[in-house]
Amino acid sequence: MSGSDESAPTDRLAGMDRQERAACLIAERVLGGEATPWDVDGRQGAVDAMFLTLPGDRTAAFEVTNLAGEGALETVGALMTGRYKWPLTGDWFWDITVRFARDLEKLNRCYSNIIQICEEAEVAHPEHLFGWLPSTHPDVQWLVQESSCIMCGHPGIPAAPMANPEAMVLLTAGGGWIDDSMTGFADALAAAFDSAPHIASHFKKLENAEADERHLFIPLHGTALPFSIFSVLQFDDPLPPEPPPVPDYITHLWLAPDSWRRVLIWTQPDGWRNFFPYD
Repeated sequence: MSGSDESAPTDRLAGMDRQERAACLIAERVLGGEATPWDVDGRQGAVDAMFLTLPGDRTAAFEVTNLAGEGALETVGALMTGRYKWPLTGDWFWDITVRFARDLEKLNRCYSNIIQICEEAEVAHPEHLFGWLPSTHPDVQWLVQESSCIMCGHPGIPAAPMANPEAMVLLTAGGGWIDDSMTGFADALAAAFDSAPHIASHFKKLENAEADERHLFIPLHGTALPFSIFSVLQFDDPLPPEPPPVPDYITHLWLAPDSWRRVLIWTQPDGWRNFFPYD
């Protein structure tokens, strides 16, 4: 026979995006149940998934959304287009970072001029005094005083010997001190929720769901929380010292920090726990 009667395997998570699929697969490993896509087939206002067969015959509504600093995901998306490797026109190597995508177009127009001005003045860090002088060129003043961009020159690394001297424009990264006690975690998370209007709609969907448990799973971008707190979530194993600022009807909050092997889960009444679903 030329054909086969066997049907192709069905995709049980059909209709879910990549982020939702990953979250459901992680939750399945931790909870021991199986996720069923729920925001499909015309269900209005439905949660992303339901767990209908949890141990103890319990059910769980499961909602997934990311959390990042203002504009961070848009900037990452723009930079991932691959159009942000810019030729270095001066003598030094330069680092170029940007926080908001809205600044990329103007930065592309003036970065070469900024490099020329700074190298002629032998200034590697224009954000210091040079960028604030009234006599400094308007392009440098815009970079330092108005934009979300940072340019840093490296006089000790000449560009000439490089085969194709260019700077890769990157998202501005955080920095600073690290607080292993995560003091202020709940306040910082509350501020992040307040600055991300979409979080409230996900809370509402969970409130309206008919289930024994209500789970919110958040892939956490590095810009969502202050560096002192996020760096501990990302690179260490300590648990937050206080419960998260979530409504009473939320029974589980999942935080999955970028590029790290642990997922933090808070539950009522057990508090925070670590899980390592990628191991």
